[in-house]
Amino acid sequence: MNGYFPTTCLASFLIVGGCSLEPTYQQPDAPIDQQWPANAAAGCCSSKQTFDQDWRGFITDDRLRQLVDLALKNNRGLRQFAASVEESRASYAGASANLFPTIGIDTYAGRSKIPPLVRTQGGGDSSGAIANTFQGTAGFTSYELDFFGRVRAQKHAAGARFEASEADYQTARLALIGEVASTWLSLKANLNLQALAKNTYDTQNKYGQLLRSSYNLGSTARIDVHQGDAMTNTAAVQVNTYNMQVAQNLNALRVLVGQPVPDALLPTGELGKELATADVPAGLPASLVARRPDIMAAEALLRASNADIGAARAAYFPTFSLTGALGTLSGTFSNLLSSPAQFWSIALAGSVPLFDGGARRAQVDASHARFDERTAAYEGTVQSAFRETADALNARSEMITQVDFQKKLVTDYQEAYRQSRLRFEAGLDSYFSTMDAQRSLFSAQQQWLTLELAREVNQVNLYKALGGGWTPPGAGADLAAKVALRSP
Repeated sequence: MNGYFPTTCLASFLIVGGCSLEPTYQQPDAPIDQQWPANAAAGCCSSKQTFDQDWRGFITDDRLRQLVDLALKNNRGLRQFAASVEESRASYAGASANLFPTIGIDTYAGRSKIPPLVRTQGGGDSSGAIANTFQGTAGFTSYELDFFGRVRAQKHAAGARFEASEADYQTARLALIGEVASTWLSLKANLNLQALAKNTYDTQNKYGQLLRSSYNLGSTARIDVHQGDAMTNTAAVQVNTYNMQVAQNLNALRVLVGQPVPDALLPTGELGKELATADVPAGLPASLVARRPDIMAAEALLRASNADIGAARAAYFPTFSLTGALGTLSGTFSNLLSSPAQFWSIALAGSVPLFDGGARRAQVDASHARFDERTAAYEGTVQSAFRETADALNARSEMITQVDFQKKLVTDYQEAYRQSRLRFEAGLDSYFSTMDAQRSLFSAQQQWLTLELAREVNQVNLYKALGGGWTPPGAGADLAAKVALRSP
């Protein structure tokens, strides 16, 4: 232990009967820039703007809001995290209880036969005497006097792990909100694409039938019929593809929500016409990522490892245990509470290993290594959070432009298809020219819906990357384990 026995610890022991061997905790500097990259911050607002929006304010569609609420109540994965919080809370309560003695009451009542020491010469009764014993004792045993802070360090470590479990719950809760929203939006997009594919199939099938009728009349070549059938079958494949994707989205939502999804909460309408989420404000400072619950969990585990170092260091010093008892002992029950029957005892025991083959040194080294590991994990979590947020911010600015241009492209193809259909009906254009215009329109609409979905999902990802509407541990309204965390 490098000769560690600081003078301050000895003075504290002599004055107040205890000291702490925990290193002074210092939060590591976040290994990130203080501002977002230029492309991620483009088009931003004031850098002083903050973001503290709960999920109910972020999700603007009432159906999606109700669906998320059902998921938070019924999702089995989130229940597991809530149970983990309860387990950590109980561990913390147990570690705190070790600072106090366990007092109990013991009672005893017995009857025994005592053999005689010498037989009577006259052949009298030699069976011995019958003795009664009644005893009542109140006291405590092996209460550790925490002179060197081992028990307090264990309490601090348990408290920090409790905080980490609460932050893990908030991370899972935020991920569930994002997954439900993303899956619901994907279902909405696939429903829109399904409707487009069905409309395309119906139109091409209609014109395909006209083409076949024309062939039967001898005015159309057979190759044209096959080409028309190929277009119709291609549209049918698209319909089946989106049917499958809609079914998969519904299955995913059932699992996330933990029950069948009510029809009233399924998405309707055109994707992008009415956004399901609020626009996350731009211009957010880079330091905002520190509010993410996964970062809070990583730092809590780092503080727990710091406290573990103190507990490992304390193993170098003696342990002192106090035992005390107060009770009564009597041969008759009526005299059990009388003054002559009372007794008391108190004892102090101390122990310190003289040789352990380096086991304590290894424990201290291991605790330092775990602290270094947690430090690296904390810094890595911060860096990953910064990258996720910067990527989402950068995609946000680019996707808005992409969606706008794609919508204009859809408008152009709609007009081209309208003109081509009029020319076909007037006999000025061939069937294949009209169907080709429709395929181009369908492809542009597919791309537009794909981009619109990506833009809205990116809003959800940005919300998650910024920590959402996360509140400090224990303050969540729907946190299953509502406990008050005592200050270590």
